[in-house]
Amino acid sequence: MTEETAAQTVSADEEVQHPFAKGLELYEQKGDYSEIISLFEQGVTLSPKDSVGYTCLAWLYMLRNSDDDATKALVLAQKAIRLDPSNYQAHVNFVLAMLTNGTGGVRPEFQRAMGKVTTEEDHAEVLENLNDAIEREPKWDAPRKMLAWING
Repeated sequence: MTEETAAQTVSADEEVQHPFAKGLELYEQKGDYSEIISLFEQGVTLSPKDSVGYTCLAWLYMLRNSDDDATKALVLAQKAIRLDPSNYQAHVNFVLAMLTNGTGGVRPEFQRAMGKVTTEEDHAEVLENLNDAIEREPKWDAPRKMLAWING
């Protein structure tokens, strides 16, 4: 077997990793938002009906918060909700995007979002995500505001 053939065999045998998985790994490593966003954009292109992909992408745009990222996040969160109306994190992200954009009607959306959080595990995940956002981006006020509303 030649070196080229061996390389082709290894390539063929390697499992192709979805961009979402690569993006999540990079996110956990606190990688560059732009690089992670690029992976998630590739992911939603490959999986255009995946509500979670749009949810994550909205989250990443809000964390990066550059130029028109907050507006993009709002649109992506809405798309995630249309694809899966029960996706509570998409609803939470929609509220965060509304707060970040200064959009009116936030309180009813917040109540709708919290109505989607039906288990203790879901509630704990929402709190964990909001705290993670505060840790990653301390100057972003929207997660603090939502935590205050939740803790009420």
